[in-house]
Amino acid sequence: MLSSIKNKINSASIKSMLWLVSEKIIRMFSGVIVGLWIARYLGPSQYGMYTFALAWVSLFNAIAWFGVGENVIRNLVREEGSEGELMGAAFAIRLFGSILAGVLAIAGILITHGNDLLLVKLVIFMSLAIPFSEMPAGIFLFFQSKLDVAKPVMAQNIIRILAAIFRIILVIGAFELIWFGFAILIESVLICASLFLLYKIYGGKISTWRYRLSSIVLMLRQGAPIALASLVGSLSARTDQLMLGWFTNFSQVGMYSAALRFSEIWWSFAPIIMNSLSPKYIFNIENEAVLKQNISNIMAYLFLLSFIPVVGVLVLGQYAIPFLLGEQYADALPILYVHVFMAILIFFDAPTGQYLLAQQRQKQMIWKSFFLLLVNFMLNYLFIPLWGALGAAIATLCSYVLMQVVLYRMLPIFKDLADMQNQAFVVMLRIIRGKSIVWG
Repeated sequence: MLSSIKNKINSASIKSMLWLVSEKIIRMFSGVIVGLWIARYLGPSQYGMYTFALAWVSLFNAIAWFGVGENVIRNLVREEGSEGELMGAAFAIRLFGSILAGVLAIAGILITHGNDLLLVKLVIFMSLAIPFSEMPAGIFLFFQSKLDVAKPVMAQNIIRILAAIFRIILVIGAFELIWFGFAILIESVLICASLFLLYKIYGGKISTWRYRLSSIVLMLRQGAPIALASLVGSLSARTDQLMLGWFTNFSQVGMYSAALRFSEIWWSFAPIIMNSLSPKYIFNIENEAVLKQNISNIMAYLFLLSFIPVVGVLVLGQYAIPFLLGEQYADALPILYVHVFMAILIFFDAPTGQYLLAQQRQKQMIWKSFFLLLVNFMLNYLFIPLWGALGAAIATLCSYVLMQVVLYRMLPIFKDLADMQNQAFVVMLRIIRGKSIVWG
């Protein structure tokens, strides 16, 4: 009987993972395909303004959730009968955080770019979307805790596809830029409404939610380290686009963002692969030596795998950009040639994040993010005035290289990461020579 229950749980876990992966893939491909169409229609300057506004709002959106995520799932599973209190606390935190994030985003753009009315309007529309995207987050986490994500994911997938169709209509109809900001707001409102409706249909009662200050404070304390890491990571990820907007012009932001569309699509495959491998080869391993061997093996395979998109882009990029975006984006090609090498570094480093989580070393993940942010900011400050968008791409690539090569070997707390990197290269030689690899 216990075996039967375990098999059902494993089956439900696999199905949940597959549904979550499907949501990521639909979001990724609809974002890339439709995003390239939008870039071609808007042109470098207006597309640069659009992506700058997105980067600006996303920067503040990082504080909206206050780290309220996986800890809610864990508590819903462990603490039976606490649904009302946990859901109420999660909703209150997300609501307050999203309103705060939206207000800060709008206030910040008014202070820094108040004279650019179109940019301000874009940021306002995108900021209004933040509460609608954050308020139902607790409901999605509730379905995750029940291993029943099929319903909310299916609803989100349908809405994202409809939103993509709406954006295509905007392009075909030659609508103005501001409508693309409005599209983000409409998509968030529809997803929010669908999740609350699903929660009600399947027995959830919002009237049972409780908003106790003690629960809210406890949840904030649990999520603080995660929220800090998320904020730093968000800053680091958007430093290049934001600094390009400050030091150059929106046309340079548009060139950089267009190149990013071609390279970032491959980055998403690394976490998808890791999410499928980590339950068996990382989180289920108690012997540290075996765990490190598994990490080195995964690093080796991911490093070799990463050359597929790199070679593909280097060969086809010169044809893809003019065909998909037009000659107006010709200057994006050298940016893409530099930026695509990020795939190697992101794939190679992906297992270290799961390793640090398995070792309960979340603080070191924050140190990594801080180092990356600081170096990226300094290099962008030096390179953007010299080479514009190409300088931003070089700065980002160099910052990742310095993190993985210098930081891991400079600080003793990261020595084991450097050792696993070295072992990974030994494993690569074995793979290339066709020799067997030992797994734990």
